[in-house]
Amino acid sequence: MNKPLLKSVVPVLFASVLLGCVATAAQWMATVAVNPDNLNEALLDGDGNVVHVSNQADGLHITRYDADGNVAVDALAGVAADDTNGAIDLPGQRLLVVGATLATSTVVDASAQQVLPIDSAMVPVGVAERPLAGAVAVLGQTVAAFGNASDQGWILVMDFAAGSSQLLEVSGAVSITSVSGHNQLMTEVATASGRQVVSFDTDLNELGRYDLTNSRESLIGESLGRPALYNSSNHNVRLTDVVGVTQWEYENAEFEYIKGQSVGPDGRVLLWGDNSRFNPLSSVAEDKAHFLLIDTDGQLLYHYLGGSAMARTLYTHVKQFENGVVQVSYQGWSGELSGFILGSNLATPFTVTRKVFHDYITLAGNKSRWMREPTRVETYSQCGSFCINLVLHEEGHCDNLDVFNIGTDSLISVSQVCGAVSEGGALLPNTVKVSLY
Repeated sequence: MNKPLLKSVVPVLFASVLLGCVATAAQWMATVAVNPDNLNEALLDGDGNVVHVSNQADGLHITRYDADGNVAVDALAGVAADDTNGAIDLPGQRLLVVGATLATSTVVDASAQQVLPIDSAMVPVGVAERPLAGAVAVLGQTVAAFGNASDQGWILVMDFAAGSSQLLEVSGAVSITSVSGHNQLMTEVATASGRQVVSFDTDLNELGRYDLTNSRESLIGESLGRPALYNSSNHNVRLTDVVGVTQWEYENAEFEYIKGQSVGPDGRVLLWGDNSRFNPLSSVAEDKAHFLLIDTDGQLLYHYLGGSAMARTLYTHVKQFENGVVQVSYQGWSGELSGFILGSNLATPFTVTRKVFHDYITLAGNKSRWMREPTRVETYSQCGSFCINLVLHEEGHCDNLDVFNIGTDSLISVSQVCGAVSEGGALLPNTVKVSLY
């Protein structure tokens, strides 16, 4: 066992929550010395303890916390996870760390404190070394890894609970663009003549396919057995059957500045975005985070506004639950942002605040619970036409790295801490906090 990573634990009492108006405070926060640019993932072990998986200079660490946020076990796995493309939660308190290939991908067991390669019995001969175009969770408990080999698009559907897999080579597909699906498997593929949407049942039998003739439309998911398409030009959502016949189309006159889309296990479509701008050469504009939920019949259920007016807004986590509850995580900058416009207010200090939010939204479009992580305050001054100095700052959370949902009212957050200092006053740039809300 290596030395504990915990530098400090901040116990915090829950704030009272009245109709979602008061932010929920963290039960505890643990400060960890780790590069925020490396792998940082959170999950639970079999006993319900918080586990932080992080890649450090000496390899992959699996750190388990007790109920008060103190390090109970810090296990060094003996392997590194330097070239990763994200992570996927698996059944049995496990985590799939996705590498460039399946051969370089690993499985983290939070309960056993182990990191193992993918069982070779699950990967057909010759597939392990193929470059991955992506890997996603599909069909509830399985993972679809996909790519192309010799101009043939392929998908490997892996059931880690059963220790089995099935290789699917999509007929006519030169490459695989995306894979999704809760009840059936949907994929957008590139063919020799264009693009297609191809649908499969849970046994991977093909159900139907059709051409995507509109260059602005793309597959965003599966809604109760039907492909859902998003149009990046008019921001509409169109639902079809498996052969391309339109079932309904949501004509989006509500909000056009869409930056992301997802389809939940309940079949509802979520759109999100904002009309903020941050261009130091011209202008800055703030906006709240917008979330539009479209029902399974194509009707808009709500238009939810989250957080405060911000710019440089990023959406870091979206989770749609089967009961219709949505959890969203987003972050941004607010305050005297016009000070960043080059050539304005030279030498005049201006202050900005960086914020990280987590909201739970009900089917009625109300905020049932929300969290705001400790804010980061920065004061700048322009020192010339193309020069801006940071002159004052306060420690706070500046970048959300991972969120793990515990049901529909609790979560674990891993965030970068900006402005952290040692007891001697030296800046500690490689600092994150693991927080239980």
